[in-house]
Amino acid sequence: MARFLATHTIQGLTEEQLREKLGAYTGGVSKWRPDRRTTILKVYADTSSGKLFTECEAVEQSHFEDWMKMAGWPADEVHQVDYIFQTGDMWRV
Repeated sequence: MARFLATHTIQGLTEEQLREKLGAYTGGVSKWRPDRRTTILKVYADTSSGKLFTECEAVEQSHFEDWMKMAGWPADEVHQVDYIFQTGDMWRV
């Protein structure tokens, strides 16, 4: 599957709102995996600047875009990932 990264600008977003949106109180797996073809892997948040960075694995970018619409987080940019480097390892996606 392809890997994507999106940037979002959501001013005034609080930790409480993030927890509710991402199902932190309810185990919210359905909010992280809305269908068989889309999995949200991580969401990084800088609430002071309103910036979010979302990492997703999906068959197509349109599947990720569907999740962003559902979440109410329009993307400033979406990028398809070619390579991942992590703690001394590298792999092609």
